[in-house]
Amino acid sequence: MITIIYPFKNRELQRIKRSLDSLVNQSNKDFDVVFVDYGSDFEIAASVKELLKQYEFVRYIYSFHNNQPWSRAKAINIGIRFVETEYVFIADIDIIFNKRFVDVLFELQNKKENVYFQVGYLDKHESVEIKEFDLYTIASKSIPEGQGLSLFKLDSLLKVGGFDEFFHFWGAEDEDVHLRLQEAGFSSKFYNNEILLLHQWHKIFETFDNNKLSSEPRLSDVFNLNKQKLRFNQKNHIEKPNNENWGKLITEKEFQFLDSNDQSIVLLNKKHVVENFLDIILPKTNAEIINVIFQEDPYQLTLKYKIKKLLRIKTQEYYSLKQINDMLLKVLVIYYQDYLYNYKISSDLKSIQLKISK
Repeated sequence: MITIIYPFKNRELQRIKRSLDSLVNQSNKDFDVVFVDYGSDFEIAASVKELLKQYEFVRYIYSFHNNQPWSRAKAINIGIRFVETEYVFIADIDIIFNKRFVDVLFELQNKKENVYFQVGYLDKHESVEIKEFDLYTIASKSIPEGQGLSLFKLDSLLKVGGFDEFFHFWGAEDEDVHLRLQEAGFSSKFYNNEILLLHQWHKIFETFDNNKLSSEPRLSDVFNLNKQKLRFNQKNHIEKPNNENWGKLITEKEFQFLDSNDQSIVLLNKKHVVENFLDIILPKTNAEIINVIFQEDPYQLTLKYKIKKLLRIKTQEYYSLKQINDMLLKVLVIYYQDYLYNYKISSDLKSIQLKISK
């Protein structure tokens, strides 16, 4: 048997259904699915859980990462901890499978070689069509650098400690794990003999405007940050980047522990206040929970302040909430990735709340 891991958060039901229906039609049924929900909104999660009841081969795992930025690496690692088969395939909720795909996975099993697959990309119109696999029109194909859909021997992933949990949002985690596996003595093969996987269209991460504050946490220039970590691992021959607790899910009890805390402190967006929090308060405070809300200083909106700025008279200096967002997220993903934390941007974009258990 082979296990297929789906990392997931807040995607539409029809996309899930199209992917899993293509697994229903596999000629080889000797597989199971570990579906890792990395903290979808509760209403979405309930709908997903109900949908998945239609598929006997699916095991649904919910981790309460609700108020943390997306990390595909962490979601996959949670799934790895539930795998009981010798081989595991890392899937994607966007994928439609050729009915022979599981057969090919069995044919490609190799103890020292991990395999990643070429993918055919569908356009927006083609993605919503329901048709036989071979009748889809492919708009483009993935290049050898695209290593996201891979077959691994489970022991190889365990040897390198799973995917690097530094990586958040999108980018670099797949290339990194293959490079570290090569460092550990395994090889990687690009399977492009035929297209067995089709990728449903969606808006790509690079097209999002990460330079504007949004209620969905986004970090400016995160792609380059992830690439820097990739190069660091490679240059320093890092084989196991995570601590021994990698792949840990957040339980409901842990989530409620943070979520129920209402003892918040308001911090204004003054530069010295923000810097003091990041440099002193956050790393040095030993309180059980730090709960802070960043808001704009009302003085910043006054005519007096604006006149001083216009006349270049020395006055209070501020960070924008977007700048604070980027500073907080960068610190969290670099230094506090293993901590229990809750990060929220208000729907009106006027405040940012961080709760973190120290």
